[in-house]
Amino acid sequence: MSFEKEVNELKDIISKYHSFFLTLHINPDADSCGSMLSFYYYLKNIGKNVYLYSHDKIQDNLKILPFVKDIKNTIDNNKFFDVGIFFECSTLDRAGDEIKDLSFKKIISIDHHKTADRYGDLNIYDFESSSTAEIMYDIYQNLGANIDKTIAILLYSGIVTDTNKFHYSQTKPKTHIIAAHLISTGIDFKAINDNFFMKTRYENIKLLGRAIEGMNIYDNSISVMCLLKKDFEEFKALPSDSENIINYPMMIENVKVSILIREDDEKYTTTFRSKDSIDVSKVAILFGGGGHKNACGFKISKTKINLNSLIEKVVDEVRKIL
Repeated sequence: MSFEKEVNELKDIISKYHSFFLTLHINPDADSCGSMLSFYYYLKNIGKNVYLYSHDKIQDNLKILPFVKDIKNTIDNNKFFDVGIFFECSTLDRAGDEIKDLSFKKIISIDHHKTADRYGDLNIYDFESSSTAEIMYDIYQNLGANIDKTIAILLYSGIVTDTNKFHYSQTKPKTHIIAAHLISTGIDFKAINDNFFMKTRYENIKLLGRAIEGMNIYDNSISVMCLLKKDFEEFKALPSDSENIINYPMMIENVKVSILIREDDEKYTTTFRSKDSIDVSKVAILFGGGGHKNACGFKISKTKINLNSLIEKVVDEVRKIL
């Protein structure tokens, strides 16, 4: 189905139904959150009843986004909605296990990750887009919606973070054109950039030091860092305090792949970054994860593997794609 036909089907669904449940993936980021909140704003403006839900609490750096306070972390007694819309959820359960208790007449999935399942009645996917926010921009253009300053703040936040300041290879000329349009609405893009890239917590810096101190480099090209549960406890740090740490080894000239393994009570969360054409999503998929070619990850239970074995297996698989 063409993108225009998908948007026409979306338009029909919006016209036909009244109650909408909007949600996003666990540990939400600016792209999923900005995209969801922009559609919340759009639907509310045309008189729809909208319920915003996130399985996890919204991290501090997202609190700059309009309407973020309207997001709930619990689901009320109402378990029935006309339409469920899932932003950047490659599978239904990526929004949280509790979603299975809800009932929808229609399910819509909007995503730009090539590992996304087609579980919706309508799946609006563009694997060439830099971000889900870029897809939302195209949707609004096709709907004839007015992209005002509020929508621009939300979409720009998603695009600039998911491209890492227009650095990742998914960034296309079109991405810059869209960003230029969003900036032209009068948004304070410097304040947005400062919020996401120039501010951090003390705990993040302490974790960064610990991760770099224990960093190992294999074959002069693969960086591996680990953050253990005890590190988070020592510094009273949150999982979100480990964000962006994975990018630091990418500054080393010979490093082609950066790997960060984060331990919590039950699992290891492994994330990847890579340079140029190296597709680390192939490795993530082998372990049940997914994501972008240059930025992806997976989670695995600690009952299935120990840390040393995990490092060995992951490094071996990365070697195969170099």
